[in-house]
Amino acid sequence: MKKILLLSLFMSYSSLSSADNHEESIDLSGAMTTINLTAKNPSAYIAQLKSNTDMISASGTLLAGACIAVSGNELPGEMQVFNFYPSMEAAFAGYEIQLSNAEMQDFISDLDDFRVLKGWETSRVVMAYEGELLDTFATRTLSIDTDSPQTYLEAVANLKEAYHANGYEDISLDVYQPIGAGSDPSDYQVVAVAPNLARLGAMFDALYSTAWAQEAFSGVAASRSAYVSDKIYKCESVYQSM
Repeated sequence: MKKILLLSLFMSYSSLSSADNHEESIDLSGAMTTINLTAKNPSAYIAQLKSNTDMISASGTLLAGACIAVSGNELPGEMQVFNFYPSMEAAFAGYEIQLSNAEMQDFISDLDDFRVLKGWETSRVVMAYEGELLDTFATRTLSIDTDSPQTYLEAVANLKEAYHANGYEDISLDVYQPIGAGSDPSDYQVVAVAPNLARLGAMFDALYSTAWAQEAFSGVAASRSAYVSDKIYKCESVYQSM
């Protein structure tokens, strides 16, 4: 049975002023790495990342962010840190830099004072995020099993189109394929982006109360077999290459 990790980063982005939005665009169609960890003080950990953007940049990342679990977490302080790269080659080269660069090693050692690592994942981008780059956001991470990956992907795309056609133009559903993600990897990750946590809730309200959403979602439900995990995160950008 194939497993699909739907990082259904039903990403609800915090209410932002126009100053928080970025008109520039970064091509995020290459690869993404994800670090899973716990931190005693997530805010301090994020501050440490933001104060060392030169080290983040040195790995070749295009965009990096940190997410704090707010629901579905197994431990307090559960977090994810993500990095986008222009290609799988660049993502793997980033690992090599982390292992061989002395300054990077010192930086990682300093971060270990703030965190307990749970593991790393690398993913190929299948459907890239193409919306505005936002400074703060929240995510829903949904892991599922499916016997029909292609059918599921088409259903997710249809669900995205349905939301866009019914007043949710500010959300996005993005798809990733984990590569080198441990002993029990999922097949795909899906990221949904919206303006804030309330907007995320509104998406679910629509899902359960409107005919258009239920019709579109029926294809998603029919092409998956079971949930594996389901978490919601509050996130923020810590580095952009532009």
